[in-house]
Amino acid sequence: MIKIINWSGQGAFLLSVLTVLGYRTAILPFRVAFLLFILALLVCMIVSVVGLLELAFARYRKKPISLEFVLVVVACTICPSVALFSVGLEGINAPMIHDISSDTDNPPAFIFTLEEQGYRENSLRYAGGSVSVMQRQAYPEVTTLYVEVAPRVAYQKALFVASILGWTISAQDSMIYHFEAQATTAIFRFIDDIAVRITPLDEGSSAIDIRSVSRVGVSDFGANANRIGLFFTRLKVELENL
Repeated sequence: MIKIINWSGQGAFLLSVLTVLGYRTAILPFRVAFLLFILALLVCMIVSVVGLLELAFARYRKKPISLEFVLVVVACTICPSVALFSVGLEGINAPMIHDISSDTDNPPAFIFTLEEQGYRENSLRYAGGSVSVMQRQAYPEVTTLYVEVAPRVAYQKALFVASILGWTISAQDSMIYHFEAQATTAIFRFIDDIAVRITPLDEGSSAIDIRSVSRVGVSDFGANANRIGLFFTRLKVELENL
């Protein structure tokens, strides 16, 4: 039993690492890499549970356990834990959508980012309809941010917050208070496209909208909604300190 757990754990952990590296280096296509990664995580979870039980049983019976076996169990415990931490518990139950906007009636358009730029499976055209309904049900807190700040100031602070969050600003137009950026996810380094729009309400107030779209995948595991929430939270802090 210990040998089976040991070999299975080593194979699953190695597979999880190789699939991530394979996708990052463009050796493996997205769907193949993602399915292999899920398979590796499932095997790791089984090895972790069975291995921990085997360790507890060995301790109870005072049987010697090799350091190699302990390291395999620890590695297989860490691997799915890191993946779960990166998406969060809410991400597992996230709806099957990948295009999130604070304004679902009139979402910010991508003016400068083109469909042909980089590899993508998902369109930049907003689907609306059922997608909007699912978003409002899953993320009712994702709405337009209204602030008592002049549009130009809000725009400058929005750009500042985007840079703090590590986004790559790819295009900006200060005349219409609009900029576009790309954000990269932690494990697979997926690229998501972002559009931010500041709408002047009058000289001293603005409406701020943001849209975040995943290039690949049917579900984003809540990444886009979390990104928007973090952006608005940081932006509010910056605007309150004016």
